[in-house]
Amino acid sequence: MSAPGPITVLDVGGTHVRSAAWSPGDGLGDTLNQPSPSRLRHPDTPVAELRERLLATLSAAVPRTPGGSVAGVSFGAALDHRSGTVYGSAPLFGDETTPLDLRGELTTRRPDVRWHIVNDVTAALLHFVSAPHRRAHRKVLLMTISSGIACRTVDLRSGAIATDGCGLQGEVGHLPASARLAGEPVELLCDCGRPGHVSSYASGPGLRRMADVLRERAPGRWERSHLGRAMADGADFEPALRAALGAGDALASELLDAATAPVADVLRSALCLDPELDELALTGGVASGLGAYYEASVLGHLRREGLYLTGERAPEWATDRITVCAPGEANGLIGAGLAALDAERLSGPGTGPGPDAAPAPAPGPCAAASAPDATHPAVVREGDATHLRLRPTPAPGPGELGVAPLVAGVCGTDLQILRGLRDDGAPVLGHEGVARIVEVGPGVTDPRLVPGAHVVVNPTHPSDPSFLLGHNVDGMLQARMLVPESAVRGGLVLPLEQVPEGNLPALIEPLAVVRYALLALRRHDPDTLLVVGDGTVGHLAVRAARQWLGRPVRTVHVHHTPAGLDWSGRAPHRADHRVLRDGLEAGTPAGTLDRGRVAVLIATPAPATLPSLDLALAATKGAEVAVDLVGGLRRPAFSAWFPGIDLAEVRAANCGGTPEPPVVARLATADGRTVSVLGHRGVANEHLEYAAAELCRDPERYRDLVTHETDLAGAAAILTALARDEGRIVDGRRLVKLAVRTEAVRTEAVRTEAVRTEAVRTEAVRTEAVRTEAVRTEASS
Repeated sequence: MSAPGPITVLDVGGTHVRSAAWSPGDGLGDTLNQPSPSRLRHPDTPVAELRERLLATLSAAVPRTPGGSVAGVSFGAALDHRSGTVYGSAPLFGDETTPLDLRGELTTRRPDVRWHIVNDVTAALLHFVSAPHRRAHRKVLLMTISSGIACRTVDLRSGAIATDGCGLQGEVGHLPASARLAGEPVELLCDCGRPGHVSSYASGPGLRRMADVLRERAPGRWERSHLGRAMADGADFEPALRAALGAGDALASELLDAATAPVADVLRSALCLDPELDELALTGGVASGLGAYYEASVLGHLRREGLYLTGERAPEWATDRITVCAPGEANGLIGAGLAALDAERLSGPGTGPGPDAAPAPAPGPCAAASAPDATHPAVVREGDATHLRLRPTPAPGPGELGVAPLVAGVCGTDLQILRGLRDDGAPVLGHEGVARIVEVGPGVTDPRLVPGAHVVVNPTHPSDPSFLLGHNVDGMLQARMLVPESAVRGGLVLPLEQVPEGNLPALIEPLAVVRYALLALRRHDPDTLLVVGDGTVGHLAVRAARQWLGRPVRTVHVHHTPAGLDWSGRAPHRADHRVLRDGLEAGTPAGTLDRGRVAVLIATPAPATLPSLDLALAATKGAEVAVDLVGGLRRPAFSAWFPGIDLAEVRAANCGGTPEPPVVARLATADGRTVSVLGHRGVANEHLEYAAAELCRDPERYRDLVTHETDLAGAAAILTALARDEGRIVDGRRLVKLAVRTEAVRTEAVRTEAVRTEAVRTEAVRTEAVRTEAVRTEASS
């Protein structure tokens, strides 16, 4: 039996409860992310109250439908794989181990729902092994390292996830373990209340506690380290640790190696006891978040102390089996959907998957194949106007992807193209936003690129100028989009495990640009950030400055119009000083620009970039200055400040996030100063990933910047109006960012627009015919 309509899928962890609609053909819908009512978040709340809150949260998450609903739950707890009874979860309930009949309690509250419950690691494993290239494996083990630690093993020959007499398997987080830091043993409590467990040291909370120990034992080293300095400046632990590892910080590496040692012990034991394990995967916020650094640390342990004899004779036998999952490669929401779908198919309504249930097959690449005569609506530019048109929907060829854009943002460069300020040729604009994969062409080998996966497409190829999304390749302002083979092969299609809510995906690409710029300017160690430009990028730079510049800085925001200055003054997050362009003079405001170290971020349309640079350099005489030319430049681009230097060439030295670190030119000014100048086209993938994560982490800091929302039909009208008017007022309000919900238009709307357009054309022809006849009559008389 198959589930009627989409399945509601939920993923319950110690920090968040995620929920979405899922089906094999359409994949995941928009994901709702709520704080988890857990002991981790509410340490003083009684367990009975926490359980009641959690049950109410899950019950409310499933919509009511006339024929009843189906829900798949991925639950972060030690639970009976056969019945769904929860025995315990340290992040959710602390040391409480009184059994909770989760399925029974949920069914009592919502008898109209067929509940299918699996452990969260089981759910992640089911999604992980659904990738086609893993079908030949014998056994696969997946370990999650997050707020808790556990693992599961599946035998893919039978589909069985074996369990013990209590329906349990793989609760390795509570195995005995030991750790050392700064040359001495460490003993820490696990969240379950007992000391010396794997989770005591290797879980997310355990890793932070290990950092506290290292800070106490080696305070001098800590203060001098990259990690210690970043945290002293107010950075969060996880991004500070990743940045420190990327900078080669020895103290950060020592900390990570100490935390991964218990994990390596578990993996070594598993391989020793079961040589049929063809792959051992690590997922969860800690492992996937640290990615290559985490993998290198674990492999280092296994190389230094591998399996007896095998480690000497064939060391790669063990290390080649270790995988650290990329974001989205082991998604508990999708796994919960697969488990529920399989349970419905095998067992009928009302029962959950038993220990012998086989993983459901992954949706095939033809799950949403395009019909030969398929069409889709698109916003097509024709001169300085845009119209809603039906376009043929091509099926992806070898190495290509067919995607459905979900939310697209309108950028200032889109308006420049429409206004004739750029000569880009793509009829369909749009390079910002999130899409869902609907069809996969033959030869796409990345296991994460499957129908249903949510992706962001990096619009700038670092080495192939023939791919520039929305500029020379049709962009995202359409219901279907083809991603060419060069972009897929180049790794420009990035799966997102967590998608920013609502319209926030429209900000991913511009926020990534800001992150790139701020990290480049961070090397200047500025006291002040001067932002010239009050569009989306300018506002984002002001809001992200303190986080990504790595220290408290004073922000000065230059606006072009009184209306823009007024909007910023009423915004919930604004610069320390806001000033009109015409009022910016040397040494103002408040004496912050003519002394110390000033970083300048110019985020203006291309025609305004050079005048803005001149303004900024005049205002910062006496300061040490670094400038990032985020705004475009027409070639050639010469400024009187830098005689003989083509700034367009300086900007072009960095493209698509390469090289790293970016090229920075040290240029002599006409008045004898030396200024650091750089620019860039596009960003690296990691900047897009960080931007998406930042929008999920702190959505309220950025939400108000998406001032307008529309569908494709509305976008056609708004873009036409903006192309013909330099103003920024839409529907009586100032426009900062327009988000286009591309799936929200119906084909009927396109047909109506086409009929209306044809009627106008017919009337024009008729009018012209009447005029011609009148002229002929007048001539004959």
